[in-house]
Amino acid sequence: MEITDVSFTSTNQLTNDYINGLDKSLAFFHYNIHEKSVYQKRAQYLKAQSYPREELIEYLGEFNKKHEASSETLANIERLQDPNSVVVIGGQQAGLLTGPLYTIHKIISIVLFARQQEQALGIPVLPVFWIAGEDHDFAEINHVYAVEKGKVHKKAVKNKQLTREMVSTMQIDHTVCEKWIEDIFQSFNETEHSNSVRNLVMNTLADADTYVDFFARLTTKLFTHTGLILMDAASPEVRRIESSFFVNLIEQNAKLSAAVVSQQEVIKKSYNPLIEVTEQTAHLFYSQDGERVLLERDVKTNTFTSKQGDTILTQEELLSIARNHPERLSNNVVTRPIMQEYLFPTLSFIAGPGEIAYWAELKSAFELFNFKMPPVVPRLSYVLVERTIESYMRELNVSIEEAVNGEVGLKKEEWLTNEVRNPYEEYFNQAKEEFEQVHQKLRKNVLQEDPYFEELLLKNRGIIQKQFEIAQKIVESKQLVKNEAILKKYNAIELAIRPAEAPQERIWNICYYLNQFGVQFVSDLLRAEVEFNHKLKVVSL
Repeated sequence: MEITDVSFTSTNQLTNDYINGLDKSLAFFHYNIHEKSVYQKRAQYLKAQSYPREELIEYLGEFNKKHEASSETLANIERLQDPNSVVVIGGQQAGLLTGPLYTIHKIISIVLFARQQEQALGIPVLPVFWIAGEDHDFAEINHVYAVEKGKVHKKAVKNKQLTREMVSTMQIDHTVCEKWIEDIFQSFNETEHSNSVRNLVMNTLADADTYVDFFARLTTKLFTHTGLILMDAASPEVRRIESSFFVNLIEQNAKLSAAVVSQQEVIKKSYNPLIEVTEQTAHLFYSQDGERVLLERDVKTNTFTSKQGDTILTQEELLSIARNHPERLSNNVVTRPIMQEYLFPTLSFIAGPGEIAYWAELKSAFELFNFKMPPVVPRLSYVLVERTIESYMRELNVSIEEAVNGEVGLKKEEWLTNEVRNPYEEYFNQAKEEFEQVHQKLRKNVLQEDPYFEELLLKNRGIIQKQFEIAQKIVESKQLVKNEAILKKYNAIELAIRPAEAPQERIWNICYYLNQFGVQFVSDLLRAEVEFNHKLKVVSL
């Protein structure tokens, strides 16, 4: 396994400027991650803050034991008792089979960055990954992508979500899910690792009741012995720890919305904000009869309501729920980061490109609660390149920069034009021009004698032109067959590196690579030395 750094540009301009250290983007954050002493400063700041460490230790211990965590993880949880201990944290939805590769990349980033900072700072730095089990949109996580007949296809599990319940409570239909897993593995090539990887996944599924259980157990097995600590943001036990801060969020709700809107107005001078927010957005969800609904604040009546108006709560009623039934409340994109700051002594937050951009909109919201936003560290991004694909790239003179930037299609088109379509395209174009000249002369002569035949002659011209096009396509397709091997190589490069014109990490799932290289594949990636230099990590497999 060999890793090469390649420069790349984010599609979000704010994120791109942040990664490159431009002042106008850094102004929206409390820490400059490009400063050498930034994490010493943050660790010093955290010493003066207080956190619910004992409650967290109790919850995290029970949750991670439930999912058969390693002794290293359980020891790390106990290290939270050290008042100097801090965490490197990030999170993601509970995707099936862990979801797209970027989830694995984020967890690797958390583990590696925690290791590096513990060595640099000389204090306990613990890797924590929160699972967004509170999310209710099952369609966002119910699938992976697979290859069928050389094309990318979404393969969704047919487990219907009857209500807008949180994924954390959604029960797995094991029969349906087992069939789905078999279908996914049938799309892979059979290798010496197939049986062991399939058994790992199936055994993990058998021990899981919910989709969060499935995600947590599989992640625990893939990252065993790393000390990774998992938490489910939807756990009732976590909600109880969060109860007093929910009260704070409700009491300061109007100011919170105003702070986000105000920050967005500043950002609009240079960038496009991402969070959809108004002064009436309450930034809290309420679970009613198993349904998770987003609350809005009615300023006139001082009530909190659902958009449909079927849920109406006074501020006092909502405060009572926060104090006595906090499991009925959950956070949105604005309050989740602030709640994280309340819970954990966060040395750094590991973020994807989109998260960096929307966290920039939260600086004033953090300040409202006398918090400092932690240093926001861009997660690592890997591109996994198999030997066969590497050999195709060398043969066709395709660089990795061209592959990751989606330029293979242009090179393929250039090859088709030079090697397949010409000289046939030129021959047919010439024939069409000569035919048009002859037919034009024919129409002119005939129509001089009798204009009645104009429609007939134009239809005749169209039929013959169509026949030219059909003949050209047949000739070119026959030529393509002769060059099919080369065409397949171009297509294979695109499919591997930039499937469906998207980054590899957003489409492919880790199980394909486990099937190819074994269950220890993630451990192999973790052993490879990488630098957090905001460059793409190209891994030669």
